[in-house]
Amino acid sequence: MGRIDAIPLSPSIQSATSPITPVFAPTESLFSEPITPPRKSATGLSKASTWISQEWKETLHDVRADIRHQSWKPFYYVSYLTWWAICMFSLTILASITRFIDSSSKTACPPDGNFNPFADQYHTWDWEEGSFFDITLAFGPVGFTVAKVIDIAWDVIFGRVGQALLAGISWHVFSQYTATSMDKSPVTYRTFWIIFLQKEPSLLAIWQLIRDFTAYRRLNSTIAMVFMILTLAFVLIFPTFSSAMTGYTPVPKAFVENEVGSLIPFADFEFAHYVVHDGDRINLTRDAYITRPRSSYYVDPVLFSNGLYLPPLTCSDAEDQCYLLLNVSNYVASYGFHGTADIASLWRGIQLPPPVLNISAFYIPPDGSDDNIFGRNWTDPITRLEPFSFPKRLTFVESNKPYIVGDIMKNGSCQPLLDQYQWGFSFAQLFLLTILFIVWTIGISILWLRVHFKLPLEGHPEVPKGYKAVIILAEAMKAELPEADIDVNGLPDSDVGEGVRSLLNGGSVSFNAPLAQRDFSFRRSLYVWFRTNKVRHTLWRNKLWWIALFIAPLPIPAVVFTGSYIVPAGIFFIAVSSCAVLGLLCALPFASTTRSRLFLVLCWEIIALIVFIGVCASGVLKRHRTY
Repeated sequence: MGRIDAIPLSPSIQSATSPITPVFAPTESLFSEPITPPRKSATGLSKASTWISQEWKETLHDVRADIRHQSWKPFYYVSYLTWWAICMFSLTILASITRFIDSSSKTACPPDGNFNPFADQYHTWDWEEGSFFDITLAFGPVGFTVAKVIDIAWDVIFGRVGQALLAGISWHVFSQYTATSMDKSPVTYRTFWIIFLQKEPSLLAIWQLIRDFTAYRRLNSTIAMVFMILTLAFVLIFPTFSSAMTGYTPVPKAFVENEVGSLIPFADFEFAHYVVHDGDRINLTRDAYITRPRSSYYVDPVLFSNGLYLPPLTCSDAEDQCYLLLNVSNYVASYGFHGTADIASLWRGIQLPPPVLNISAFYIPPDGSDDNIFGRNWTDPITRLEPFSFPKRLTFVESNKPYIVGDIMKNGSCQPLLDQYQWGFSFAQLFLLTILFIVWTIGISILWLRVHFKLPLEGHPEVPKGYKAVIILAEAMKAELPEADIDVNGLPDSDVGEGVRSLLNGGSVSFNAPLAQRDFSFRRSLYVWFRTNKVRHTLWRNKLWWIALFIAPLPIPAVVFTGSYIVPAGIFFIAVSSCAVLGLLCALPFASTTRSRLFLVLCWEIIALIVFIGVCASGVLKRHRTY
């Protein structure tokens, strides 16, 4: 089958003398490849897919190249500049935010726990009496377990890890500075031991350094010695300080005791502006109190400027209450107070028979606070006074019962809520710690610059540490002790120590002169460094990335200080902003190309989305909404 010569032919055809012509086309034409039609031009989608694939491959190539040729030097520069930015940003925020905090309190329970409906009378800068330890910058409410975990994590991560970082950086710089100073100013055995071998702060080490610097052998710079001792003390107390400035406290809630001794939540009280004594004429109750709309309040009906100003009048969620207040205001503006006019009047389009409604007022805020509420400048025709402009007439209403502001002040109190806590900082201590960080950073930076300007230009000599430091100390003691006739083998340790202090003036350990440059000027070296160093050129070349790094964290304080950190939108902005900062901090020192930097930032943003989805799915936002 399939062969042409196997097909039967008719006799007439077989007898023909002409050559046989096959019925089918030649075999080559049957099995040859079909002719393909012309290829259509690539679509925009395929072009985009090709471009994305190519960019992805090049990005992975850049990332692998950065990993293989990574240097830690850019990381140190970025970390240093970031640390400076954090310190200055924190100082600026703390110095400027206090006015915002003092003027935007939403509750009558300030951080000191004393009931006060005047929200702006508590000042964050008041550090008198016990306020130095008050948790002023608090976040919550959260459950007890969450508050406890946050507090422990802060003490461990910030307190202990922070102490380790401070100690490591400080001792690294101190050992280098002491090494460059020892060619001209030898140090005692004890000083050498503390700086090069002990490398950890303690009260005994601080006392021994003070004694050696003042009684025996000094360094080249008195300021450097003082800074080193103060830094040791700062590093020693750092965990205690960091723990003392934070804490968690029960969330306080304001209550007012009524005449029968019951506690009424202060949030249930409202500001009363008018009272309609014959309210039954307009489908209200007799002595109907016309109050400020509930949507105008914060958590509590707090006051400002010693009661002169009230919260802004808003009608978003209480339109009926707002319209009633404005209708009463328009009515008394047309017909006056106290119902003295014996004429017909118009109320909400309804004609009322004489006399006019008997309406009186309490306290009316000044113009600029509520321009649409009438009565502040109304003059009593008998007394010629403006009775509704006195803040002492301010009246609260709860369950249609009036309370003057004096009764509120007298009977108000702050009570802790069960199972609701807030965690935060003491503003005074946080501000002080920020100042200490800045001072420490400046001092360490100056010492580091002096060391690296003074060291040989061709490279950094190894600072003694570990076994090498032990050998140097042993050689110095081996050379000096026999000269002073101090028999180490025949005397007890106390006698050897006394001999070192009295006969050798604490001992002497020094380095040879080649360790440091002889001709050294700090100011000239600093000038030359700024002229020749490539750091400023690198910063300028990456200026857009640095601008992005400074802009990225801005949504975080905005969300926190507006109280939106427990709503989905706030969590989203905090997660995206925080991971953007972390991504940029990783991208600047470790990535060399735009693609690899964007890749690192994208990876962190994916983590941000995972965190956001996890927080929203956990239901924690519903459990911890503001009460």
